[in-house]
Amino acid sequence: MVHNIHILFFLYRSKTNEKGTMPIFCRLTLNGKRKQFSTGFFLKESNWNGQTQRYRGTSVDAQHVNSGLESIRVQLIKAYNAIAKEGSVFTVEQVYNRFAEKDKEYKTLLQAFEYHNEKMKELVGKDYVKATYDKFVVIQNHVEEFIKCEYKLSDYPLSEIKLKFLHDLDHYLKVTKRHNQNTINKVIERVKKVMKIAVGNGWIVSDPFVLYQKKKYVKEVVFLSSIELKKLETHKFAQDRLEAVRDCFIFSCYTGLAYNEASQLSTDHLQLDDNGLLWIEMIRQKTQRPVSVPVLPKAMKVLKKYGYPGKEGLLLPVISNQKMNSYLKEVAEVVGIGKHLTHHIARKTFASTVLLNNDIPVEIVSFLLGHSKTTTTEQHYAKVVKDSVIRHVRNLNKRLK
Repeated sequence: MVHNIHILFFLYRSKTNEKGTMPIFCRLTLNGKRKQFSTGFFLKESNWNGQTQRYRGTSVDAQHVNSGLESIRVQLIKAYNAIAKEGSVFTVEQVYNRFAEKDKEYKTLLQAFEYHNEKMKELVGKDYVKATYDKFVVIQNHVEEFIKCEYKLSDYPLSEIKLKFLHDLDHYLKVTKRHNQNTINKVIERVKKVMKIAVGNGWIVSDPFVLYQKKKYVKEVVFLSSIELKKLETHKFAQDRLEAVRDCFIFSCYTGLAYNEASQLSTDHLQLDDNGLLWIEMIRQKTQRPVSVPVLPKAMKVLKKYGYPGKEGLLLPVISNQKMNSYLKEVAEVVGIGKHLTHHIARKTFASTVLLNNDIPVEIVSFLLGHSKTTTTEQHYAKVVKDSVIRHVRNLNKRLK
């Protein structure tokens, strides 16, 4: 981008002091935007040459003032050239700040991301799981690509970011990257988090995204119906690997454990309560929140199949999540389930088919899933919750007749 810079020195006549002298101001103009500031020099109007923008004559005072004005001009040009070489968007205010050495805390968005991600990396295994850190790294890369594509820059100054930045990012992710609104909302939420840290660290005065309103997106929850779940449970597999994958999937259909939790399940996570009911007690990796889930009969059947009780170490056959999902595609084809089967669908099936469709109250479902708020469960499973309400209303109508 070509920038047009202009430097003008002039007398600020309305600020004439009691001695009859007036200040010399400098007006810095960049692409039509102005920044005016006092040079610190004063003189009488009769000593000022408006054409040359200098003190008239060759007196000692004239030499002193003119030397100072020339120094200001040279330093402004140096500040302008230095920022221009950085290849970032910049304003007349930034050129002045660089000149006045006021931008020592000058930060960019990618620098803020780097700061956030390094801090998060140090807390992996303590406050965060590695998967969360990895997501922020991916989002930083998305933002970097966006800045290069949309603004033709290597980075973007925090002080220049406005609300429009998020709207442009939303459009880029939707049109160029072809992401759905749910994914876009997650990216934007993480960008907003980084900006809040920038505000907290004093890199910017206020949050430019405070008025941003997230676009609504209702994601359809995919889960197995009771008929599909029954077909999967009763199918006889010719291959042991597919049978093992099916068993792990069924276990999560009746416990709601995500892949990370199920693949690490050991006897240390099993606790017997005073009523003789076996519970799974563990920390959810995604949220670092404790979760308690009863071991229902069909989940216990899977555990016993693979050696519980009496088995040491991991209780389920473990393969990578990637292989698990790859084999689940085969399982769906063999069984005749016309859905894109992934391990995460087991958790959705637990919430929907096993719990909500059996009229378990949403508050209990929320607890068993390890959600921090009931509203989270209601948002994710709105359609299923509504169906459950309809069944209750129908039963109530029957009783009231």
